[in-house]
Amino acid sequence: MKPTTPTNNIERRREVRLRRSNLMSKMDSSSITFKIAQSQEELESAFKLVWQAYVATGLQHNSGEGIRFTKYHLLPTTRVLIAIYHPELDKEKPDYTKLHEQSIVVGTLSIIEDSPLGLPMEEICGNNVMQLRKDGHKLVEIVGLAINPDYRKYNIAMYLYKLMFQFVRHKDITDVACSVTKKHLSFYRRMLLFKTLGEIKEYSAANKLETQCHILNIKEAETTAEAVYNADNFDANLFTFFFTDTPEANRLKGEGTPLSEELLTYFLNKDTLDLDDATKLILRDEYKKIASVFPF
Repeated sequence: MKPTTPTNNIERRREVRLRRSNLMSKMDSSSITFKIAQSQEELESAFKLVWQAYVATGLQHNSGEGIRFTKYHLLPTTRVLIAIYHPELDKEKPDYTKLHEQSIVVGTLSIIEDSPLGLPMEEICGNNVMQLRKDGHKLVEIVGLAINPDYRKYNIAMYLYKLMFQFVRHKDITDVACSVTKKHLSFYRRMLLFKTLGEIKEYSAANKLETQCHILNIKEAETTAEAVYNADNFDANLFTFFFTDTPEANRLKGEGTPLSEELLTYFLNKDTLDLDDATKLILRDEYKKIASVFPF
């Protein structure tokens, strides 16, 4: 990534203005709420949404399974953020006793914390990730971003990223990592300020699409975003949006909880994963650390 210079900042502001459209407008409805998925229904809805979005964009072969979750979702530290649309909240006088009637998950993003299981993107940038660990970085990888196309007008993806930043900033995380397909490289680099990590390669987890790893150091990102976006003449202030608390989105309450033994059993019995013995041993050890049980 090129060094941040006044000229680069001006060009970035121009790009955001030109591409901004409705990007940073406030949610025009209070009917969308955000939380960490906890129930079987919430998690399954999120995984189905990811499947549908990935099939539609070519990231997933449509094998008919209809649900996309990985061995990394079984880790006790993984969290699945969801956006929920509540039709009742669109009414002039909502009946809050009926809040969850007909509610649907319309967006999701998963946060995978580094562990002995590693990170998904190490398939294409393993050496880079190993070096970051050696240098003392504590990483999370964000995966499984999916938005119901009927609800894109609500800017759900941006709010999910905002909540993700809130989550990692309250934990001992130094860097956020992700794998990005060629189509979205510019957005992650120029808008979200991620830096490249490794080369562009075919990635089996992305249905062999050409993909590149990216990294964002939280402290550096906050400083850079303030320098780039926090200007009086800049009408899409991503620094304020991502790194300060605003009332437009419901904040996460707490840090969520690991999957229960019942939920682990439910999702493992769906036969969408083929766990080898080494993976099972790691998962057992990770649950032992929190005085819990991995049931397989």
